[in-house]
Amino acid sequence: MNHHSRQPADCLDLLLEARNPVDPSKLRTAGIEGALDELGADIAIRSRRGPRRSRGVSARVALVAAAVIVATVGVAAAGWSAHTGIFQPTKEQIASAEGQERAQLQSEVDMGGPGELLNAAAPDFREVALQVGADIPYPEGYESWRDFLIFNTIRTATGKDVVSEGALHGWFAASAFVAWIQAWRQAEMAGDAEGAAQAAQVIAQAPSWKAVTDEDPHPNPSAPGDEGSKRPTLFGWMLPYRDAVVAGDRARVEQLLATAYGSWSYTSDPPWNAQLDAHPEWSKLPAEDMARRYEEFLAAGRPGEIGAVDQDPATTEAATTGTDAPVTTIQPQERP
Repeated sequence: MNHHSRQPADCLDLLLEARNPVDPSKLRTAGIEGALDELGADIAIRSRRGPRRSRGVSARVALVAAAVIVATVGVAAAGWSAHTGIFQPTKEQIASAEGQERAQLQSEVDMGGPGELLNAAAPDFREVALQVGADIPYPEGYESWRDFLIFNTIRTATGKDVVSEGALHGWFAASAFVAWIQAWRQAEMAGDAEGAAQAAQVIAQAPSWKAVTDEDPHPNPSAPGDEGSKRPTLFGWMLPYRDAVVAGDRARVEQLLATAYGSWSYTSDPPWNAQLDAHPEWSKLPAEDMARRYEEFLAAGRPGEIGAVDQDPATTEAATTGTDAPVTTIQPQERP
């Protein structure tokens, strides 16, 4: 799905073993054992005699075998959950390990995030995801951003994909942070000093949210990279936005948004994704031209803003709820 999801060779085996709802001993009853013995004997006889015209197989054997299969599949489906019972290495486990093992355990957490591995293809993933992100506040009017993130995570998931609880928590933090940036901008435009101050307070606190520090204890917008380069840590991109908001520099905030600094300004925003879906040709635009499109989008205003240009409600609803029109896939920022 992205850098936080993984498909290790043994993950599916572990998942199936952990979530197997059927106790093997339950299938070792006298009736089932007898049916299987009879089925095996019939197969052996048919193999020695070669093909027969008769298609008849013991009706009792067939019915018993079918009942076992149906019952097993039904129970398995009923017990399938986003909770896999498989967890990433903890800080204590990493600290107690040595040498190469410690490096390997730390790498697993660095690449996939901490906590339990969740199956986004499971039917209860939405409920589990809402629990994971329950402590992340979204500004009033931006609740759909939370739903948009969950919908895209589910839509792109397969049965083999898992995402860590910590990674999902971080996605909510990034999405909500950009929503608060947008709320601050709108309050500034409307002359709503109280609303702007509230948004600014949340924005200033966001880099210290647990969802952030669990993955990036010390966010840095210019951490050392390869060959002397500088790049943000996983959540280091938040800090230039925060600093611009604290300084009251709306032009700087809009410049960061338009250039997709940190990538989340594009990927978290349902109305903007609706515009991208309505104009697939934009995917071929250079970064500068795409930034200009987003500046025009910002200038046009959001639904509900003073002076906002009406947008196609059907397209916007599809991007928010996953109905009818296709939706651009979320691709959150890669880890450094």
